[in-house]
Amino acid sequence: MNADSRSSIRKPLVFSVEVYSLDEHLGRTQTRDINLDGAFLERCARKLHPTETLELHVHVHDNEHTPLRLKATVIRSTEEGEAVLFDYGAQEYSRLLNTISAYSSDGHTLKMPGFWHMSSPVN
Repeated sequence: MNADSRSSIRKPLVFSVEVYSLDEHLGRTQTRDINLDGAFLERCARKLHPTETLELHVHVHDNEHTPLRLKATVIRSTEEGEAVLFDYGAQEYSRLLNTISAYSSDGHTLKMPGFWHMSSPVN
């Protein structure tokens, strides 16, 4: 996936992320940018490979007890980190959408395609 085929624009938001592959904890890293489709993760403890399936625990706040849990697939790997594509349900979609909308710093989030604040779960 390239920037031209994304359904929503990536936002330069930095969130702490714990990365898991199956039941193995691969380490803690952070997002460089994120949108509703996926994110770019800074390199964690080991290089991740394209098609690898992950579970990400995204911490919006430090020491958050209920992180946003997202399933993701690595789609690209570089020296700086990995691009991942999210695979999630309605509840996670709604929470991710609200998080990006609330923390976007450019003030244009609600006017851009793909960024609508959700007050109820998506059907």
